[in-house]
Amino acid sequence: MFHTTDELSFGEAPFHYGELFFSRTDERGIIQAGNEVFQRLSSYPWSQLIGAHHEMVRHPDMPKGFFHIFWERLRAGESVSGYMKNVAQDGSHYWVYAIIQPVEGGYLSVRIKPGSQLFKAVAATYAALHEVEETEELSDEESAVRLLQRLQKMGYGNYDTFMAESLAAELAATDTALKRAVGERGQHFARLYQAVNEAKEHTLALCETFSAIEGIPHNMRILASRLEASGGPIAAISANYGSISQEISDWASGYVQGADSIFGRLDHSMRNCGYLSGVARVMDEVCVQFDGEADDPDCPVNRSDEKQHLTATATICRDKAEEQLGILEKTATRFSNGVMAMKRLIAGLSTTRMMCKIESASLPQKNESLTAIINQLDSFQIQMEEHLDQLAMLTAAFLTSVRALHATRRKPLKLKMAAG
Repeated sequence: MFHTTDELSFGEAPFHYGELFFSRTDERGIIQAGNEVFQRLSSYPWSQLIGAHHEMVRHPDMPKGFFHIFWERLRAGESVSGYMKNVAQDGSHYWVYAIIQPVEGGYLSVRIKPGSQLFKAVAATYAALHEVEETEELSDEESAVRLLQRLQKMGYGNYDTFMAESLAAELAATDTALKRAVGERGQHFARLYQAVNEAKEHTLALCETFSAIEGIPHNMRILASRLEASGGPIAAISANYGSISQEISDWASGYVQGADSIFGRLDHSMRNCGYLSGVARVMDEVCVQFDGEADDPDCPVNRSDEKQHLTATATICRDKAEEQLGILEKTATRFSNGVMAMKRLIAGLSTTRMMCKIESASLPQKNESLTAIINQLDSFQIQMEEHLDQLAMLTAAFLTSVRALHATRRKPLKLKMAAG
């Protein structure tokens, strides 16, 4: 059953923080199972839910582009999460933050109530995009491109980053709404995010400084040619500085510039680890809630089978998160070693600066251009050393949090009664 806009005259369906629900579909999106909260919010009887397509609860206000991204990821065997506006049989609506995981024979979706500031921003983005879809007659793929562009303007480089940060935001919003203290593991992840975000600012600043110094060897060669006979030493210094500059550029390319750099991989692994850990937490919590629901004689769902789906998926996510932690530690250690190597290389610039000062003093008359170059070298070295010092400190804090997470691996929550 699908709904026209005129039929959607009801308000918001009651959905509370701490309530979680799930549904499982086959590969075509046909509903195979769900829990009591799912049935209640949809307002459909079980006889109309099981065997129906999940699109029956899709609200027409949702932009098509979201579902294009949604199905592209699922068909590639990847997890996907995001904000969805659903519609019930009685016309009422309810927003969810949904996490969908591929499972054997189909897909498992768990949903929580969203309440973060990010949710409000995304809801507004959806509304604007939906209007554009209609006025410009966008295809699903074109709408998906527009959605990703809008998310990039909000600060999310790709959809993986958006998923990691939005899930973390909604789990934090739920904990706040329920007045639940953030657990030890959550605190460690918060420190990881903070350290990486601060480190990202310093890597960007470093890249800007590296770009600024690339022209110095060329400027020194021009100056040497103008000084004629007395410019020989300056030319030699220029060659030496050019070599150092190239090493700096190579280091930047490998360690801090772009998604494939060491820092880019570290950032990706950290967010992937946090996302997987969050998914495992939600799977555990919905399983416990499902386990505590009263038996419904009208519900044809095999409770034992569904709990196995939930616990198995949670275990897979926990194992993958732990694997990412191992990758994180190795990558962070490699990045830390690279920062130390760059600090030593930058320290070598002192020799170049000193040689420039000596040659400047030996010239028959003061050369303003050479003085300007020396001042640039002084300024750039101070900037680079400050950023590298901060990166060294942040990487040490990052490694401490990663090792602490290894020691606090999340264990499955215990069910109130034996599965099956």
